[in-house]
Amino acid sequence: MGFDVGVGERHRVEFSFNKFWGRLSIKVDGVDVVRTVRFASVELVKRYEFVVGVQEQHHVRFEKHRELLFAGFRPQPVYAFVDGRLVAQGVA
Repeated sequence: MGFDVGVGERHRVEFSFNKFWGRLSIKVDGVDVVRTVRFASVELVKRYEFVVGVQEQHHVRFEKHRELLFAGFRPQPVYAFVDGRLVAQGVA
């Protein structure tokens, strides 16, 4: 999933998650902001938050939802918010 943030100061934000290996990556302009490996989780909703931009700052939040049982075998919805507004959604 990817989208652009900003008007005068544009940035490209990309989210990727591999359920098989548990690798999660969030990049801004090709540079890792979040990079992690998840083998197990007790949280049903995992949030990742950061600020994008220098002169024109925007608050970006990703929410990855999972089911309680057999999460690795089920679709996991991912929602992306910029300044509290839903701008993209997908399935991991």
